[in-house]
Amino acid sequence: MALKKGEKKLMRYILNSAVITTPGLYMYVHTSVKKAREWLTEAQREGFISTIGYEETVNVFKELFGIDIGLNRQQIYMKKGDEALVFRLKIRLQDPNVKGKLSEEFVKQFLEIGILRKII
Repeated sequence: MALKKGEKKLMRYILNSAVITTPGLYMYVHTSVKKAREWLTEAQREGFISTIGYEETVNVFKELFGIDIGLNRQQIYMKKGDEALVFRLKIRLQDPNVKGKLSEEFVKQFLEIGILRKII
C-alpha cells in the first residue's frame, strides 16, 4: 500500500521488554505464537529492527519463528503508530547477574509474547 503525502512509514521493532521509549500513550496486549508469526510475516516484508540483546532469547526466537534476528542492544524511539513484537520473560529475575546466562529452556518456560503499539 502506498503512503499518502505527509504519512510516515510504520516502524516495526522486536523488543525483549515492553519499554516506554518516548512519552505518549501505548497499548500492550498479549498474543499467541500464531499471531506473532503473522505479525512477523508482515514485518519481514516491510522491514523491522530487533533490539534483543541476549543470545538465549535470540536462539529461542529462532527456534519458534525460524528467523535469526541476531544480537542488538540498539536503543529505539517509537513514534505514533509504531509497533513492537515484545518477546520477554514474564518473571522478574532476582539476581541481575544472571541476565544473559539463562538456559533456553528457562526462557521458553517463562516466555511472554505481546504487541506494543504507540497510540499518540
